[in-house]
Amino acid sequence: MARFFGFGQGEKGLKAGSCGVYRILLVALFFCFLGTMLGGIWADMSWGRFWGWDPKENGALMTLLWCSCTLHARLLHVCSCQGFLVLASLGNIVAAWGWFGVNLMGIGLHSYGFVEGGWFWFFLFVGLQVLAAASALIPQRSR
Repeated sequence: MARFFGFGQGEKGLKAGSCGVYRILLVALFFCFLGTMLGGIWADMSWGRFWGWDPKENGALMTLLWCSCTLHARLLHVCSCQGFLVLASLGNIVAAWGWFGVNLMGIGLHSYGFVEGGWFWFFLFVGLQVLAAASALIPQRSR
């Protein structure tokens, strides 16, 4: 699991992995922002309001804010490369909540696609993401 975060190759591999994830997050932030704005325009045309604080809209906002905070943490050197990768992996939980968690709640205008027993799979995914992020914090032996 540690090689996933670029630890197996030393500091050089960690920086390369961090740069790759940084680029992916930039693209993700752009498309999340674009999708949220286009969804707001559609909502304004269909329902007469741009933003209504619906759970699905809040999930999209949480994803945008998490991507922004993670990118700013790296850009302002608030965290190390390792910390940045941990923040990025925890962002999977935020994105999963925005996409699937709000549907499992069953409330709001965007609640559709209910799945019985979906909470088990959602929390299994969350647990695996937390384990992946925690594995990155385990000190590595130098060779």
